[in-house]
Amino acid sequence: MTQTYTPPPPATSATFGSIRRALVAVWAVMTLGAFSFVAFIGTNAPYADEWDFVPALLGDEPAGPWLWQQHNEHRMVLPRVVVLTYFWLTHDFRTGMVLQVATLSILALVLMNLAADLRGKPHWADAFFPVSLLHIGHWENFVMGYQVCFVMFAVFATVLVVTALRITPVNAFRSGTIAGVILALVALTGGSGLVVVPPVSGWVAFIAVNVWRAGSKSRAVFLLLLAVLPLVYLGLYFQGYHKPSHHPPLSTDPIEVGCVSGEVLAMSFGIGLSGVWWAVAGGLVVVGGLTVALLVERWKESGERLSIVGLIAVAAGVTGVALAIGVGRGGWGTEMGLWSRYSMLVWPLLAATYLVWTKFGRKWVPIGLCVVSAFAFPGNVGTGILSGATIVRDYAGIAAQAQSGFTAEEIVAAEPFSVSHQCGQPGGALRAIPLLRRDRIGIFAR
Repeated sequence: MTQTYTPPPPATSATFGSIRRALVAVWAVMTLGAFSFVAFIGTNAPYADEWDFVPALLGDEPAGPWLWQQHNEHRMVLPRVVVLTYFWLTHDFRTGMVLQVATLSILALVLMNLAADLRGKPHWADAFFPVSLLHIGHWENFVMGYQVCFVMFAVFATVLVVTALRITPVNAFRSGTIAGVILALVALTGGSGLVVVPPVSGWVAFIAVNVWRAGSKSRAVFLLLLAVLPLVYLGLYFQGYHKPSHHPPLSTDPIEVGCVSGEVLAMSFGIGLSGVWWAVAGGLVVVGGLTVALLVERWKESGERLSIVGLIAVAAGVTGVALAIGVGRGGWGTEMGLWSRYSMLVWPLLAATYLVWTKFGRKWVPIGLCVVSAFAFPGNVGTGILSGATIVRDYAGIAAQAQSGFTAEEIVAAEPFSVSHQCGQPGGALRAIPLLRRDRIGIFAR
């Protein structure tokens, strides 16, 4: 008997349209979930470090010096401009929470479309972007509007990745200009941004050299200026800098540094995989090495060299952030990298990996990243729900005390403040609560 093989029909535009609609539906559901979470946990009151910022936000402290004022290791000039602006406009601490979700939602949608453009068609694995960016395992960032600083870092670093992907000898000046401007913005987001400056400045200088060789000397000089300015800022940053007194000495123990750095890298998928962070970190190191090898293979194609140098420079900078956290926090113990807030600082590595393999027509690494994000999702959601419920309960207790006429001293000394996530900021709260009452802000308005 003769058996005839009939190949499956090729994918049609209708098929791609269905995939695209499914991806948009996933994005919409994830966005709605993140906004709903913020609506549930959002309270118009400071959270953690925000207690210290109340005098500046309410005008009892000059805004200019506050913008440059050191907070832990950071001078967060640009994020503080954003926070000061939205608070002056709304007098609502929840504005930053909404702004973060909106920003990440836009980023996820843009990157889904970019992946489809690079591939020439959408793929179900592109759900990686909304699933990894909009899960509520990001609760620690979402609950504090001031964490817009980390979201800004993630967005700017990802823009650098996309710029590196798109650069060619033809558009080198325009892409180099974009990279130089974005690098300046990254530097202004805080100490994490500084780590990215040296390698990416080197890339912008490399672009300038290529532009010079192409005969555009004035444009090359302009690019060199853009490359140097962030380095100048790096020097200014440390004028008057002081090490936070409550922080341990920088760790030189390779085990401490390695563990904490690996934990931070693993947080790129969210807190949901913290129990197996070592496996996640190991997998990321392997995939990162394979990605670099894939890029190096392309070096012989002269038109790809500007892109290759840029991608490796951005990846080196973001990886350096994880290493810097390991050095700075390792002295506190080998679990200090397991904080959900770190996810935004290293997530651009996942985006870079996904987009590089997509650009070169390889599908298994993007699929793998999507699958791992899906595995992390239940843990991320569970952690977000538990943490969110605790925060709502604690704020309800503080609000009840405030409405009952408790003094600032009584609120800070009593539960739930004294045993909550707020407990590390008694001094800031003692100063902030009378100001919030005076200006009738949120739960302190009577």
